Amino acid sequence: MAASPPSHDAHEGQPPLFATEGLEVTLPDGRRVLSSTDLRVFPGQVVSLLGPSGAGKTTLVSALFEPAKLLSRGYAVTYRARSINGEIAFVPQRGALFDHLDVGGNIALAQHAAGKPRDVLPWLDAVGLDRSLGQRGTSVSTLSGGQAQRVAVARTLAAGRRIVVLDEPSVGLDPLAVRRLARLIVDQARSRGVAVLLITHDLTLAAGASDAILFLKDGQLLRLDDGGGPAELAAEEQRVSRVLELERATTRALTESAGLPPRPRGARRKREAGPSSVRVLGASILHALRPHLFFASARLFLRTTAKSLLGPLAFYAVVGVLLGFTVLFVIAKMTTDIKTASMLRLVGGTYILSLAPPMSAVLFAATSGNVVAAWLGGMQLGRQALALEGLGVHVPRYLWSTAWLALFVSYLTTVLVFVASMIAGGWLLFQTYGASDGLALLTSDFVDPAPARRPYLVRGVGLVASYAVAIATIATSRGVGPKDEASEVTAAMTSSVIRCTLFVVAMELATVAVLFSLEGRR
Repeated sequence: MAASPPSHDAHEGQPPLFATEGLEVTLPDGRRVLSSTDLRVFPGQVVSLLGPSGAGKTTLVSALFEPAKLLSRGYAVTYRARSINGEIAFVPQRGALFDHLDVGGNIALAQHAAGKPRDVLPWLDAVGLDRSLGQRGTSVSTLSGGQAQRVAVARTLAAGRRIVVLDEPSVGLDPLAVRRLARLIVDQARSRGVAVLLITHDLTLAAGASDAILFLKDGQLLRLDDGGGPAELAAEEQRVSRVLELERATTRALTESAGLPPRPRGARRKREAGPSSVRVLGASILHALRPHLFFASARLFLRTTAKSLLGPLAFYAVVGVLLGFTVLFVIAKMTTDIKTASMLRLVGGTYILSLAPPMSAVLFAATSGNVVAAWLGGMQLGRQALALEGLGVHVPRYLWSTAWLALFVSYLTTVLVFVASMIAGGWLLFQTYGASDGLALLTSDFVDPAPARRPYLVRGVGLVASYAVAIATIATSRGVGPKDEASEVTAAMTSSVIRCTLFVVAMELATVAVLFSLEGRR
């Protein structure tokens, strides 16, 4: 049985903001998860979607607004008619606020994406939050669950979206906060003409906010309510009565639901592919060609740079000093036929030029690259990237390219610190053996190399450039891929380190072979 929520008086004569007729969705293993589904939601209307876990609520939302994503994962999506007459915003669980921005910055980003000037305070007023939260520097981590959810709603409305999809917005809220959220949703839907689709298991929220309540059962939508309107707009006795009626109706629907047939043995679900490294690199290059986009995401750039550079910088410096000292010490002790001081002068800074690129690249990929890949993966897992899309923010430009640029710059800085640290370690060894010209010898291959050593300098610079591009591209592409479970974030981190290390090994071997070939022709 299909269901179409009736329109109240404010909807009379208006077309729905989104609608579908005869929607059917079949899983990759052949099971049908939605059958002959009709749904219409009008301006100013709130529709709640209930159903047991695994019934297909998320699939229904994807089929309504992102059918291409389901098709890419092997689903079959068909419908007689489908229309969307407004821009869509997704508000994931707990709001998915952006932790690299303060409270005001979250709302201002939505306004920037909509081409509007920054004006945060009226939106805090609209959702009943204190204006002091809009002061610069107010971290989103200091907000309660109810405050975070309200900021997320304010952010979405500030972006000017006409269609809002709320996914379990009452998770972690106390009963009073749930009632306030319900009233907020109703008020904003009515005053701004927003169509709201509310996915929830919270019967109090559904009864309090909804014009219509639907239950997804065995692939079809059933009506559970009598169309009496949001309970938060009714008297207290009517509100309590409606919540109890909804509880009884939901219990009956769950008891009578036979459920979907089990998945055929051996059937596998196709997984949506993440962005390729080439696509990430392309987005980053386009970002660099649009300087104004950099300023829009400067805060994200600084946050990512702090994660990838400032934290582990002391570690890189310490490793560089130890490596610069111990490797030169071993080389100096390799022969007894040459005096130690003479051996040191013969080696000079060649070993630094050879070791700094691969050692810094592997360390950076395993430390900084891993941190950024985990952070980006967390944004995917926490649906912050989805929230960005819902605000109209171009995610490849804002998120991918900014993270890529931050890693690129951070690695180049890391190499400079690593080289300087190795020189410092080598200089300490020179001082130990009484060689006063140690600094000049160690830096000669970088500042004024002999003709025979210039190819090594060219090789080193080329390797550093290629490693900067590769690490930034691999770590970013692994991090921004789809994440449904925490284990997938860990897998992405591991994959990032392995791919970067293999790239470093391949480049080292290839360039050494080229050098040997060139020397053999002389």
